[in-house]
Amino acid sequence: MLTALRKFSSRTPKWISLSFIFLLAFVVLPSFPRVRNFLATPLVVHGENGQGDACYVLAGGGSLWERLFSASDLIHLGRVHRIILMKNSMGGPYNFKASRSWSRTQWEVEYLYWLGVPNNKIELLEQSEGLFGTLQEARNVAAHLPRHVRKLVVVSSAPHMRRTVLAFERSLPPDVKVVPYAATTFVNSYEMYFPLWLEYLKLLVYYVVA
Repeated sequence: MLTALRKFSSRTPKWISLSFIFLLAFVVLPSFPRVRNFLATPLVVHGENGQGDACYVLAGGGSLWERLFSASDLIHLGRVHRIILMKNSMGGPYNFKASRSWSRTQWEVEYLYWLGVPNNKIELLEQSEGLFGTLQEARNVAAHLPRHVRKLVVVSSAPHMRRTVLAFERSLPPDVKVVPYAATTFVNSYEMYFPLWLEYLKLLVYYVVA
C-alpha cells in the first residue's frame, strides 16, 4: 500500500496527493469501527468502579441522555448521593401533559425521575456560558461546589473524558479528587462517529488554556 501511495504521489500534483492522503487518513480509515476505536483509545479515561460524594453530568446534545442514564446508575448503586446538573433554560419539546413547552432542564429532571432518581437527589447550578464549554462548566462547578464534596465523579461521553478530566482537575481545588466515569463504551457512544481529530485539537487547546 505504501508503494502505491508513493507512485500516486510522484505522478500527481502535490496538493492533490496531500488531499488524497488527508482524506485517507482522516476520513476513510477512521470510518472503520476497529480503526476508530484504536484511534479513540487515548481519549478515553474511565473508572469502572468510580464512586464519590456527588457526580456532575456534563451538558451535551443527544449524548446527554446516555450520560443521565449512567448517572442514575451511580445513584442506584449507591456510589454517589447526588447528581449535579447545570441549568439549561433553552426551550425544549412541548409537554402535552403540562400543556406547555418545557426547558431542557425540566426534561432532564423528568428523565431522571423516570429512571427512579427523586428530585431531592438532584442539584442545579446556574447556567454559565463561555468560549470553552467543558472548561467553563468545570470552572462553574468549582465556584459553586458544596463544601462536603471532596470526591467528584464527572460523567461524560467516552471520547470527551480525557479533556473533561483535564478541565476539572485544573479548575477544582487540589483537595477535591476527580473521578472519571464514561457514560458508555466508545463503540456504544452516541458520539462514536463524531470527528476524532476535532477532539484531539480541543484537548491540545485545553492543555494550553486550562
